[in-house]
Amino acid sequence: MRFTSTLKYICRRLLMSIAVLFIVTVMIFVIVRLSPGDPVQSRIGPYGDYSAENVARIEAEMGLDKPLPVQYGIWLKDCLKGNLGVSLRNGASVTEIVMEKLAVSVELIIVSIIFAVIISIPLGIISGIKSGSPIDQIASVFSTGFLAMPSFCTGLLLIVVLSVKLNILPANGYVSFAENPMMNIQFLFMPALTLGLYLIAVLTRFVRSETMEVATSNYVRTARAKGLPSSMVNKRYILKNITTTLVTVVGIEFATLLGGTVIVEQLFGWSGLGWYICQSVANRDYPAVQGSVLVIAVAFVLINLLMDILYVILDPRIELE
Repeated sequence: MRFTSTLKYICRRLLMSIAVLFIVTVMIFVIVRLSPGDPVQSRIGPYGDYSAENVARIEAEMGLDKPLPVQYGIWLKDCLKGNLGVSLRNGASVTEIVMEKLAVSVELIIVSIIFAVIISIPLGIISGIKSGSPIDQIASVFSTGFLAMPSFCTGLLLIVVLSVKLNILPANGYVSFAENPMMNIQFLFMPALTLGLYLIAVLTRFVRSETMEVATSNYVRTARAKGLPSSMVNKRYILKNITTTLVTVVGIEFATLLGGTVIVEQLFGWSGLGWYICQSVANRDYPAVQGSVLVIAVAFVLINLLMDILYVILDPRIELE
């Protein structure tokens, strides 16, 4: 019975995800077309041939001479085949570039999340259990401060201290791990720390709040009354009961950061998907912008779908109807 209900729940969520993605594709197509700038002008350049014949020829090559619904249908059909188009800037495959840049962004996000989870979980649990203590006050000041401080301010501060003053790390740039592991780590450290400090603030506040709620529940009080060691109570009762929600929050943060690392990537010259989107917008590169945003949207929807499924698997008490 539970298996059937779970399967129906997954199918409903899958259908909802498909509907959301369809709406997203329409919004992406319309917004890009309404954005200022002329891709034909960008293609020709400031000193090119702007004769009516040449403009018409380039519009035909780019598919801009067709009605908008036809353009959307062609684009959507190609996307379903895995073809995101060709960059107007250099004629390269948008799919290949986006996948390459996505891997670079995912590397940064994963390192940031691992760093944040390692610190925020024990810090949040201790703060929640010892509410009002000096460590709780320090954690609250830390989390509030980094939530209030924009990421680019944190990044600039790190650059000034670690690159300009101490000269121990390069200010910006990117080298793949396969090409030069040590240089990759050096370039990765500051952007990962910048995102990680923000994530620590978010996750610490969440873990602290959840811990305080679970710690005052009857089953935790009963466990303590039985004389169980604090370490066992914290691990088996508190951490176990906040894990389900924590997984969901981490998953949502991961999906959000896929499109939210633009400023950090620009600041540190980290050649990821956010950096590529900024370059494509500046160049009025329709296919590149559409393909990049679509990949982020698909990733966000799929991660949320996965989190919903994991939520049900990790906590069987959840009602599926």
